[in-house]
Amino acid sequence: MRVVVCEFMAPEGLQLLARSAEVHYDPGLGDRRTDLCAACHEANGLIVRNRTRVDAALVASAPRLRVVGRLGSGLDNLDRQHLHAAGIEIVAAAGTNAVATAEFTLASALVLARRWRPEWLGGQGPDWAVRPVAAGSELCGKTIGLVGLGHVGQAVARRARALGLAVVAAAPGRRPEDADIRDCGAELVPLPDLMRRADVISLHASLAPGTRGLIGRHELALVRPGAVLINTARGGLLDEAALAVALREGWLAGAALDVRDPEPPGQPDPLDGLPGLIRTPHIAGLTAEAQRSTALQVAGGVLRVLGGTAETRPADRGASLAR
Repeated sequence: MRVVVCEFMAPEGLQLLARSAEVHYDPGLGDRRTDLCAACHEANGLIVRNRTRVDAALVASAPRLRVVGRLGSGLDNLDRQHLHAAGIEIVAAAGTNAVATAEFTLASALVLARRWRPEWLGGQGPDWAVRPVAAGSELCGKTIGLVGLGHVGQAVARRARALGLAVVAAAPGRRPEDADIRDCGAELVPLPDLMRRADVISLHASLAPGTRGLIGRHELALVRPGAVLINTARGGLLDEAALAVALREGWLAGAALDVRDPEPPGQPDPLDGLPGLIRTPHIAGLTAEAQRSTALQVAGGVLRVLGGTAETRPADRGASLAR
């Protein structure tokens, strides 16, 4: 059997695949569409991250394809309807980066709350003559609002409670009596109520036609003074033009964006020069531990579909800490 891996995959996953399959690994192949289609002609499995679009044209170039592995949890770069119709299974890695992303989310919240300045992180260092009298605020006693309550949202909720934050969440279709909702201690509320109550608004929903632009000008106009917003989910959830207005006019005290729409953003970046804005290049879930767990889970799932040998799914690294 032959498996093409066209974006970065941790070595542990590649080693597992190589026990049972011929592996064609080229982490830049996903950016070379013609070469990718040629490489997939004999492939039984294809493993991607988030840059490679798996659509009808790519599937047509891979007549032997039986499974697509997604190194992550979001599936918006996969044409799921077409893959299903073609009988091609999808293997994803739900939850393997939840600890990493939850820690990154709360780190962002702490930095925004304490109003860290770029010069404090390097360069010439701080100017002690202009040391602020009040360097931000504390998170303890505040409220965090989670838009979406999947693996990452629940991991954020548990850690936020340990920091003394109250947790409210907008999660349509979920019920307060659900065991995982009770476990993470989140109060379920409608989205407008969340926007009004939260001091920290953090996005953790999946991107779908019904959630694109979910947070726009109307929602941002509801926020309380001093609130901040964090997006580690998908850039398309947030109307960036509305965010720019909210930051420029002071509706929001700050924002941290790890994801954008599109990625990478155009140059010059339309958000350049906005006050209180932190931007990172989609790295929230990219710890060494998360990369290893993701690679092993996806490699194991692909081999199971193809009938190869796979090891047991890795244990939840963060289970004891998360609870």
